Amino acid sequence: MTKRIITISRQFGSGGRQIGDMLSKQLNIPFYDKALCVEAAKHSGIHPDFFENAEMRKDHFGANAFFDGVTAMPASLDDRMFLAQAHMIHKLAELGPCIIVGRGANRLLERREDVLNVFIYAKKSSRLKRIIDLYGVAEDQAEKLLIETDKNRAAYLKNYTDQTFGKAENYHLCIDSSTVGIDNAVKIILAAYRTLS
Repeated sequence: MTKRIITISRQFGSGGRQIGDMLSKQLNIPFYDKALCVEAAKHSGIHPDFFENAEMRKDHFGANAFFDGVTAMPASLDDRMFLAQAHMIHKLAELGPCIIVGRGANRLLERREDVLNVFIYAKKSSRLKRIIDLYGVAEDQAEKLLIETDKNRAAYLKNYTDQTFGKAENYHLCIDSSTVGIDNAVKIILAAYRTLS
């Protein structure tokens, strides 16, 4: 089946967002990350700021409502945000080729055969350097932020998609960006996408 959509899951500081942006420019297809949050907010009536860091918050409620066919309105704001984002991810996938970063998109789109799922990871030292250099985080705070962010992303995925964060079986490609580099990671994904298209 021709691949039209790329989902990118990533460890914090691994360069996954940058890789997605570079792929978008090279393939000339839309890239959804923060923009997805804004679109979901428009359709849900929830302020965009709540969506911005949904993956990074510690507390999530109502496991797997989307997958269990629950139709009642979820009680918590987090549940409503997840369902709004899930709806938007499906809508964007129907619109045409695109790249979606985070939000458990690989699991949400698992029934589609036109999706290439990628996980980007990196050595801890490389991730810490990136967090310090790119995000301007103080050196003595970088490791704490790295651990906390990955922990919260893992909890989000487990609760809403029943996935184990970073488990290879959830993806078609797993790439160590600290070994191959950002540019080569993009080339690898492009090669896979074009070969399967």
